[in-house]
Amino acid sequence: MAQLDELKGPDAHALPDTATLPAELAALYLCMSPAELADLRKSKRPERASSNPSVIRPVEGSAANPKDPLLYNVGTLRDFAKAHPAPSAFDTALNTGMQAWVSAKLPFFAEREPRIKRGKRVLIGGAWDRADPLREQRFVDLAKGRIRFASLTCAEAASSLWADVASHAAFAEKGLALLRSETQAIETALAATAQLAAADPQD
Repeated sequence: MAQLDELKGPDAHALPDTATLPAELAALYLCMSPAELADLRKSKRPERASSNPSVIRPVEGSAANPKDPLLYNVGTLRDFAKAHPAPSAFDTALNTGMQAWVSAKLPFFAEREPRIKRGKRVLIGGAWDRADPLREQRFVDLAKGRIRFASLTCAEAASSLWADVASHAAFAEKGLALLRSETQAIETALAATAQLAAADPQD
C-alpha cells in the first residue's frame, strides 16, 4: 500500500485510494473523534461486518497488540464519507449559536512553527471543511509533518493569526454575525423593559 511519505509527482498533492492513514488522522479525515472511529471498528454481529456500511475496519494493526498502529485505507475512508454525507458534529458546532462558538472544540490546520514570539499559532483552515479544495493536500502535509492540527473553539480560532486574510475574514464573519445577533437581542430586551416600565410605573 502506498505510504504518504512516498508520494511524488502528480499524486504528491492528493491522497490515492491505496494510501493509509493512522487512526488519529483517519478520524480527522472523516470529521469525527478518535472515539467515534473506534466505535465504528465494532460490530455486534461480526458475520455482517464486511457488508455493514456502519463498520469500518483498519487494514493494518492489531487490537491484540496495542503497539501496532491502526492504519486505514484512504479509499475505504472515502467510501464511508460518501455513504454518510450528513453534517458532522463539527459542522453542527460551527452553526448552532454563540454557546457552541465559545465552547465546542474544532480541529484546525495550523502552521508547524509559530511565526512570531510567544508561540502564537498561525491557522490555515478548518480541518473538517470537506469543501476546501486544498484539504487533500493538507492531509498529505499533515502526515509528512509539514503542518499540524490544533483543537480550538471557534472563538479562539477567530482570535488567532491566520495564514491568509481572506480565510480569516470568512471565518471571523460567522462569529461577528453571532455577536451582532446577540447584541441586537440584548438591545431589544432593554427597549422592551423600558417600554414596560413606562407603561406601568411603580408608585
